[in-house]
Amino acid sequence: MYKLKGLAVAVVGVAALAVVVPALVLAGPPVVNDHGSFTDGPYDTNFCGVPGAETDSVLFHFLQDASGAFIGTEVVKGVFTAAATGKSLELSGANTSKGGLTDNGDGTATYSERDTGLVLQFKIPNGPVLKDANGKPILGAGILNFSVTFDVASGDVISDSQSWHGPPPLRDGVDICGPAIAYLTS
Repeated sequence: MYKLKGLAVAVVGVAALAVVVPALVLAGPPVVNDHGSFTDGPYDTNFCGVPGAETDSVLFHFLQDASGAFIGTEVVKGVFTAAATGKSLELSGANTSKGGLTDNGDGTATYSERDTGLVLQFKIPNGPVLKDANGKPILGAGILNFSVTFDVASGDVISDSQSWHGPPPLRDGVDICGPAIAYLTS
């Protein structure tokens, strides 16, 4: 078994990056209603080993009711520009997250979340989505369901599960770097 600290960081990250959905889907009136946007960059980085700079922008809205149930949406866009060629690559996503924490009544709790939408895509700005070696667009979209049951006192994870429906390029070994490097360095 492993500790829940990594999941807690992920949960906080999801909560911090969430965006606009009607409060009617919550069990009660929201006790948290947070929204905003921010931009980070440009900052020096590399994409698949190609040096350059990136600027990221995020728009989010997060609602949570008194029971802990939440719903949030986010829109994320990053633009990476290769230093040597000046070519840019757009990384973007837009999704909705719903979930919450359930007390199981036996000293355990279960955190569940469902994420839907465009998780991530790689495209040429004002151009097409990059394609893998098989000609399929490099993007992740669909529905991700996951849950983690843990011991409340110790934080030890008892079980976890996840399921994905839709194209998942970051899960099935799709080569993102090959097409990106070929475009950025040509």
